[in-house]
Amino acid sequence: MTRARFDELAQSVKEVLADAIARGGTTLRDFLSADGEPGHFRMSLAVYDRAGKACPRCRTPIRAARVGQRSAFWCPRCQA
Repeated sequence: MTRARFDELAQSVKEVLADAIARGGTTLRDFLSADGEPGHFRMSLAVYDRAGKACPRCRTPIRAARVGQRSAFWCPRCQA
């Protein structure tokens, strides 16, 4: 990975995290914030919990795997 690509990725991660925090986080099951509200960032997720469905960008089927005790979802074409 080039330094320029690394810097671009780091900036994108910062932007996504800031957006997630601004929307109150991601409620996947039973998470609630301190004021009892669910997070609304989940509405922005493009591939989470969509295994076998078409990627919204390229229409390739989304893949899933268990990594430790967590689930991972990705598009094998867009996130190669």
